[in-house]
Amino acid sequence: MSDLNLPSRRGLPPVAVPRPTLTPTLLNLTVAAYLLAVLNTGFWQRMAEVFAASWLDRVLFAVAVFGLTLLLLELLGPWRLQRPVAAVLILIAASAQYFEQSYGVLIDRDMVRNVVETTVAESQHLITRPAVLWIGGTGLVPAALVFWPKLRRVGGWHPLWRWPVGVTLCFALMAGALFSDYKAFSAALRERHDLMAAYQPGATLAAVVRYGREQWKSADPVAAPLGTDAKPGAFLGAAQKPVLLVIFAGETARAQNWGLNGYGRNTTPGLARRDVINFTDVTACGTSTAVSLPCMFSRLTAADYSRARALGQENLLDVLGHAGLAVEWHDNNTGDQKIAQRLGWAQVEATRAPEACRDECTDEVFLPLIRDRLATITQNTVLVLHMIGSHGPAYHLRYPATRAGFLPDCQTADFAACTTEQIVNTYDNTILETDHVLSQAIDLLAASDRVLSGLVYLSDHGESLGEDGLYLHAAPKFMAPEVQTKVPMLWWLAPGFARSLGLDAACLRAARRHPVSHDNLFHSVLGILDIVTEVRDPALDLAGPCRAGRLG
Repeated sequence: MSDLNLPSRRGLPPVAVPRPTLTPTLLNLTVAAYLLAVLNTGFWQRMAEVFAASWLDRVLFAVAVFGLTLLLLELLGPWRLQRPVAAVLILIAASAQYFEQSYGVLIDRDMVRNVVETTVAESQHLITRPAVLWIGGTGLVPAALVFWPKLRRVGGWHPLWRWPVGVTLCFALMAGALFSDYKAFSAALRERHDLMAAYQPGATLAAVVRYGREQWKSADPVAAPLGTDAKPGAFLGAAQKPVLLVIFAGETARAQNWGLNGYGRNTTPGLARRDVINFTDVTACGTSTAVSLPCMFSRLTAADYSRARALGQENLLDVLGHAGLAVEWHDNNTGDQKIAQRLGWAQVEATRAPEACRDECTDEVFLPLIRDRLATITQNTVLVLHMIGSHGPAYHLRYPATRAGFLPDCQTADFAACTTEQIVNTYDNTILETDHVLSQAIDLLAASDRVLSGLVYLSDHGESLGEDGLYLHAAPKFMAPEVQTKVPMLWWLAPGFARSLGLDAACLRAARRHPVSHDNLFHSVLGILDIVTEVRDPALDLAGPCRAGRLG
């Protein structure tokens, strides 16, 4: 790259702007200073809180983090890789800084999974004008400037000894600062996991490594058989009509804005008029779809869950299949998360309900599918419908304008352009839409005399709407607020369904205020359907104890 030639005025010769010449060490020092000074606002705010009582600890910890940043630059960017690595780290830190400052999001392994597995339609809602300006101004431009200076290179054996010496010196600087008050620093790091989770680019690099390790462990797993002994119980076996259970796997609905749970707004007017069993204290397994959805359908509890373990054994859908039921998964979201990989799944077809599919399909697109199955099924069937629900930040695309019950709403994915009132109104409108879809589905099921029908709804995780500076979801579990972990769940069982399967409605309603969780779904679905198998845990089955002959 030659010196920069700027055009002159009045026909004079161009003015050459000389490129500065830096040593590799000075370039790394400059990049490290920029990363920490400009792209770690959240980290410094947390550090000031953690070490508020000691200015010396603040200085020493800052030196340790500066040493860590230099270590990353030295370790990952030897010789010709130095500038590309520095540019990539700047872009990573600038992107992470934007999402932390805008949504309160910290990057961890599950957030990396969300980024990797998202769809184009979902990701484009995050590419807003403020995002482009911020990441462009603090990321792209500085990353490009890394390539502007000339680097003073020394030939021969110099690169061979400089890299290990540089890495060693940076590590020594970091370790020396940390061990100067190890007791205070180790205690702070144990108690405040969010401190280093806010450090960029280190936190994002660590999350990518953990994601890669998890992917390696769970790549192409062979699922161990589960519940191969499953069979219909006496009640299901004696049913005079086909049984149809519709499981709505909700998206991003939080319990705090669920009208049936006592929210100040009536966001569930349709369900309030139907005979549903609403559970008021339900805890999610995780704070993102990538965690909660596989966890919900696995036999594992939240305490035992890992993605590798979940994929390493069959799940609820397989057990239902072993019992002879037809199982279908239809998706209006980002896919089945490998839950239905052995049975197959289908993305919902926009042509099925064009009126519900303008910019994107709302969940009303499921209603024609239910209508079709009611008219055609001839065997016991479970339909799993994965909703788009209240997925943000483009809440306004989740419902038609004609059903916007709370105004003014936010007609953009850029939260900075809307007030808190508008954001909450828009989110509450998505809950209204979920209420509409579930209510219409119940009416379709109730009107059919061909089948014995029931419905289960359970959201995968909640959502932050600006509380404590947080938006959206996927906060690390150690710091996740209740609005991201408390979710709605309800059941509706047609009278003929409950009667044929020997279920006592009064008994079921008695459990609605008890604390429950995603752990209960696997076992309770088997209990509702009267599936007999050794893998059903009676302690987690909310329905089995309410079967005739087992009351009391």
